[in-house]
Amino acid sequence: MWSLGALCYLAAMFHRMSLSVAGLTAQQRFDIDATGLAVFSVVQLALYALLQVPVGIGNDRFGPRVLLVGGTALMAAGSVVFALSTAYPGAMAGRALIGAGDACMFVSVLRITRNWFPGHRYAFVAALTGMIGGLGQLVATSPLAALLHSQGWTGAFLSASVITVVVLVAVVVALRESPEPRVRKADRPAPAETLRESLRGTWRARGVRHALLTHFVLMGSFVSFTAVLGQPYLVAAHGLTESGAAGLVTVVVLGFVVSSTVAGQVASRRPDLRSGLVLGAVAIALCGAVLLTALPASAPVWTLLPAMVALGVGGGVSMLAFDLARSSSPQHRGGIASGLANMGGFTFAVVSQLGVGLAVDGLLAAGVTEVDAQRYAFGVPLVLAVLGAVAVLRLRGSAGRDSSEFTASSGVPAAGTGQAGESPDALATTR
Repeated sequence: MWSLGALCYLAAMFHRMSLSVAGLTAQQRFDIDATGLAVFSVVQLALYALLQVPVGIGNDRFGPRVLLVGGTALMAAGSVVFALSTAYPGAMAGRALIGAGDACMFVSVLRITRNWFPGHRYAFVAALTGMIGGLGQLVATSPLAALLHSQGWTGAFLSASVITVVVLVAVVVALRESPEPRVRKADRPAPAETLRESLRGTWRARGVRHALLTHFVLMGSFVSFTAVLGQPYLVAAHGLTESGAAGLVTVVVLGFVVSSTVAGQVASRRPDLRSGLVLGAVAIALCGAVLLTALPASAPVWTLLPAMVALGVGGGVSMLAFDLARSSSPQHRGGIASGLANMGGFTFAVVSQLGVGLAVDGLLAAGVTEVDAQRYAFGVPLVLAVLGAVAVLRLRGSAGRDSSEFTASSGVPAAGTGQAGESPDALATTR
């Protein structure tokens, strides 16, 4: 059951990252500048971020299956629209549909994970889910670049939509969201607290806010580079070919895949190490962001590799944010907590990508060369990462713990009252 959900997430990550190697082609096809290209990703990721809390609520109230089916259908439709569009507005509508569908995926897969696995395995399975998504990102690098070269824009993205429909059919036919018998809506007990109480209680948990900021810094830096900014930066600032730039983006994604798996294994066995892993990854990601801004133009490829690995490692360790959010919230608020944590990185990415696009176009208009404009503009994600790192450091003592009282109506004690990293469902017996 988890693998079916993870397959949906793999498809979502492919669609989300498809502009990582198609960005320059999109600029030519739709006759747009750097800001126009950034807006593609900004609209998609803004929808993704804005829908995280509603998706979390939907998972808590209606279950993940409905959201996975609806989200996969939206992604398939969006890919068709994007493939057939020859004008910018139509292509934007396609990316918006993809963003809305993508928003339903990860939190829903986490809910399936929470339903089917005991709490002490959650960190590893959540990280493994991230690794599966990383495979989708890998397909969206060099393999997609080769498909674009051989099949053209329309053929490549129509092929992606067909595969997404196959995934949709598999989910409709086979997915069970829980090992428990399905409960009819009329038979479900009334919620122990109102939606407003759930939202307020989740936000008050300092551990959930720490998880959100962890995701903000680590996933935000990763997504900003791999989704759309990396290829134009590597080509313009360092003189790489499009295929060479795609190869370096692949290195970032490979770093994500490896580090997410390792971090998940460590956190599953030693939950008390999660805060330390996060702080280490934040430091590494900041070093990568500094390198992207400080490296001189046309830097040798070997000098770029440390920055690529740093961004990938940060993105992989960001998967721990969801285990930290789980540990900081009771079972009935799990979807909301995951949704809030997931908003962090994509809020970063929206601001960062739009800021870099505007900075590049502004610098070019001021007479700065494109080489230097691309380098200087990467100061935007660097500043965001520094601000987020300071906030993570301030909340590090709350990692994986809920420092606020859950509402009395829930009857659930605050997480973290026992061993570090424990939560109510972590102590429950295996379903």
